[in-house]
Amino acid sequence: MTTRSTSDLLVTIAEDVSEMATVARALDALTSQLDLTHANQSKIRDLQRVDALFQHLDDVSVLLRKMAAMIGSGPELDTRDLSETIRLDYLKSRMTDAAAVSVTPDVSGEVNLF
Repeated sequence: MTTRSTSDLLVTIAEDVSEMATVARALDALTSQLDLTHANQSKIRDLQRVDALFQHLDDVSVLLRKMAAMIGSGPELDTRDLSETIRLDYLKSRMTDAAAVSVTPDVSGEVNLF
């Protein structure tokens, strides 16, 4: 059985949440560069939620790290059982072996907005 300590898993999740906060922060920075003169005002308000998103993710990351420190190593958890609940391959690999996998790979090329 593949196991990891609760503390180790919490820190791993905190790292990923922190990286997602970085993505949200970059999106927030991009919104200031958009020409929104003809945009629907309710959609503009939705864009302002990105600011709240990265602040929330930052707080969750800090909270997870604090919980990891408070719990000590904690019980060992079966990472295979945990990974069965996860859809994203990169997150599955993070849960099972703690290997650092970037959420945002450094790739150059054409932007494909969907």
